[in-house]
Amino acid sequence: MVKLCIDPGHGGTDTGACGQNGLKEAGVNLAISQYLANYLLDLGVDILLTRDTDVYVGLNDRCEISNNWGSDYFVSVHQNSDGPSACGIETLYVSNAGLDLAIPVQDNMITATGDVDRGVKKRTDLAVLNGTNCPAILTESGFISCPETEAKLATSEYQRTIAAAISRGLAIALDLRML
Repeated sequence: MVKLCIDPGHGGTDTGACGQNGLKEAGVNLAISQYLANYLLDLGVDILLTRDTDVYVGLNDRCEISNNWGSDYFVSVHQNSDGPSACGIETLYVSNAGLDLAIPVQDNMITATGDVDRGVKKRTDLAVLNGTNCPAILTESGFISCPETEAKLATSEYQRTIAAAISRGLAIALDLRML
């Protein structure tokens, strides 16, 4: 059975980015991650979340949670932030094995949302990508700083859309079949 660790970025005292209307990244990340966990459980994947409530978990602790559990794969869920006109989705990776996960995840998020494709990008400066012992990706599924995107991210329907797209991408990358 595939073991996948889902990391809802930020949490607790670290709210992450905040939209112009007050939406906090940490809450959106947790909601998307919980939907994603349910979709992947339906595919027969063994799931562990680094947090399942609004608590602070340090970056090194997130990696240790994944590593100690013996994860085969690691997915960190985030939202981007910049000016109000910034938009788009990107998926970050550090290793070639991470790239193999990132491409179908990115493609599926773009197809599902119709948002701007900011691409798949190699990042060597992110603790959760560097500190895990398995292939890892970090999704940036929208700019919470853009009022239009913030409004979508605030809805459970759009959160489920993002989670389902990430799940479909992972199912392609990992050759998972419905049970």
